[in-house]
Amino acid sequence: MKRGTSGSFGAQLKALREAAGFTQEELATIAGLSVHAVSALERGERRRPHVETVRALSAALDLTGAKRDALLGSSRALAHDAAADELTSVALPLPPTTLLGRETDLKILRRWLDEPSTRLVTLTGPGGAGKTRLALELARALTDGPTRVVLVPLAAIRNPAFVAPAIAEALGLSDVAARELPTRARLACGDRPTLLLADNFEQVLDAATLIADLLTSVPPLKMLVTSRSPLRVRGEREYAVGPLGLEGSSDTTSPADLVRSPAVRLLVERIRDVSPEFRLTPTNGPVVTAICRRLDALPLALELAAPWMKVLTAEDLLLRLEHDPLLSTATAPRDVPERQQTMNATVSWSYQLLGARERRAFRRLGALPGSFSIEAASAVLSGGDPSTTSEEALDVVASLIDKSLLLRAETAVAHRPRYYMLETVRAYAGLELGVSGERPDALEGLVRHCLNEASIAKQGLTGPAQAEWLDRVHENVENHRGGLTWLIERARPSEAVDIAWGLVFFWLVRGHSVEGLRWFDQILSLASVPPLSESKAMTGSALLWYTQGELARAREALSRALPLAQNGGDFSLVAQIEMIFGHVEHASGNLSEARERFTRAIEGFQALKIAWGTGSALNGKAGVALAGGDADLAEDLLNEATIALRHCGPWFLTPVLSFRATLALRRGKATEAMALVRESLTHLRELRDRASFVYALVPLAVAAVHVGEHVWAARILGARDAVSERTGGRVAVGVIHDLKVRAEREVKARLGSNVWDRAYDAGRRASIDALLNDIDRVLDKK
Repeated sequence: MKRGTSGSFGAQLKALREAAGFTQEELATIAGLSVHAVSALERGERRRPHVETVRALSAALDLTGAKRDALLGSSRALAHDAAADELTSVALPLPPTTLLGRETDLKILRRWLDEPSTRLVTLTGPGGAGKTRLALELARALTDGPTRVVLVPLAAIRNPAFVAPAIAEALGLSDVAARELPTRARLACGDRPTLLLADNFEQVLDAATLIADLLTSVPPLKMLVTSRSPLRVRGEREYAVGPLGLEGSSDTTSPADLVRSPAVRLLVERIRDVSPEFRLTPTNGPVVTAICRRLDALPLALELAAPWMKVLTAEDLLLRLEHDPLLSTATAPRDVPERQQTMNATVSWSYQLLGARERRAFRRLGALPGSFSIEAASAVLSGGDPSTTSEEALDVVASLIDKSLLLRAETAVAHRPRYYMLETVRAYAGLELGVSGERPDALEGLVRHCLNEASIAKQGLTGPAQAEWLDRVHENVENHRGGLTWLIERARPSEAVDIAWGLVFFWLVRGHSVEGLRWFDQILSLASVPPLSESKAMTGSALLWYTQGELARAREALSRALPLAQNGGDFSLVAQIEMIFGHVEHASGNLSEARERFTRAIEGFQALKIAWGTGSALNGKAGVALAGGDADLAEDLLNEATIALRHCGPWFLTPVLSFRATLALRRGKATEAMALVRESLTHLRELRDRASFVYALVPLAVAAVHVGEHVWAARILGARDAVSERTGGRVAVGVIHDLKVRAEREVKARLGSNVWDRAYDAGRRASIDALLNDIDRVLDKK
């Protein structure tokens, strides 16, 4: 996998766009694409640009000759990854700057990881030493070989219980409990060498036993961990990441020699970022070197000091550093390593130099556990009283970015910038927030933000911008976790349910049902949950239990939820309960009861003019008609469902397309079924919905059998099973399951074991592009 590498399509597109002077919005407008599409391509989230898309981008950028061919060539190079990889992998972040002074470290660590006996390497060192940057550079170098590299960012996670879901998501696994992770990870990795990079492990050290279990259970897995402390598990090799090199005598070395020192070079480059006219001279060279030495040549300390050169001379900065009591280690706790004392003191020194307004903003932003939007910043700055405007928040955020205390984050939604603090900086902000006594008020602001985001997410996740909203919620998930934790600790179930209820479709589509169930369970365990809140929590639990195949538990929860919703007069909730009931009864084989449930749901949704609900319930009833052999009724219902869902999110349309493909197969229209599956696959690729992908490929395999393409059918089934094993996706709908069983039996009988094995194994490695190209090939012949 080569996502995020310098030669990738996304990296090339971003470089060409910036060279042309375009924003993502401007390039999207000129090329006739959405901003979300351009952003996803640059970040590597959308990995299969169509040829027409690449040509439109080339024309918009006015590319000709070699540059145009290089961009087109890089897009074609992506087409070889297996479908399971495309649907589950996450890009390594692109480095904003060149890594300095770590060549020896990289050589040693690469040699360690090449040794078969080395399974776990932990990079240790104080905050600000550059552990994450070094680890990412090492991981990026490995992507050029056969090793699959998986990033697990843990900086925003405080609860060790969330480490297993984070690892599962990085490996592309859906709905995994911690006890299942080693077994599922073994299936996900197969025989392929895999490096899992777990970044910022120090605040979840209690999860170290999980790392040991994974290494024991998954032979091809190696782990690279960054942490201020070692994990202390068997087989761990610890590598201490020291400061940058600072060689030579500052009094006698020339500026040309001094700048060869990585620490001096880093400081000079960062000073030039804010003062382009700055030059290293024989006069200031010794002073700059002394600044680096005073800051122990720690990269983050140098980054934080550099912006002050806009208002101070090098001599003034050194004088402040030498005489400021905050940078004296004489009074620091004896059990804190000296370089960590320096790093903490540097952040403290930067904090004390801020104005009162900036200090207040800095410490309050420490209440946000993950990256955040301007709206979130405004909320925590205001606290319980929404008084700070987005413009005021943006002003203070810009000021903190200017001083390197905040950074701008990569985002999946180009027109919604996000920001974050490095973990060392956030930890200090959190300490200052606690001392100030403002933490409860700041967290009340976070809760207010989460409630508002969940409310509008509930609408966005059902609308046409569904893919964008899935990414938006994913980026905000750590803040939602923080808000939910605060509310549950304070026994406030109504607000907690409102947040959790707004995230249900995110948990469902992106394969986080286990986490959703955990939150609903915690809410329901609180005392005095209001009836309607209890009904919502029960309904959310039932939906997620259904996706887990726990039909009895889902039915029990729905039975409790329905009278509460009816008595509370929440008719939208009643309709949703009836629809989920319909799915549960259908999966249980109770077609008559399922039909009645879906009918009531349709009536309820239609009365309230809820389009996504109407279309989904119509589709559910169509599935019952198909199972009962009434093809004409099924077709009428599917036509109605398609009309109802025309302005809704594409996720709601994909099961309609699957049933329509199934219906076409029953009528002997294999090519029509293929065209419907093709449309479904394009939606699922954009949504990154692994579970539905497993469903969609079954009618395609049957269609291949119908047109005599048995080898292709074996490849399709191989691709389906590879995604299923990686993600845990299952086929629960009886109609689709029966199709798969019959198709697999017929193909095996027709091909024989040898041909079946070869074709099936090839399919497991097939890309989504290969699947789409095969559909086009067959359709073109008809």
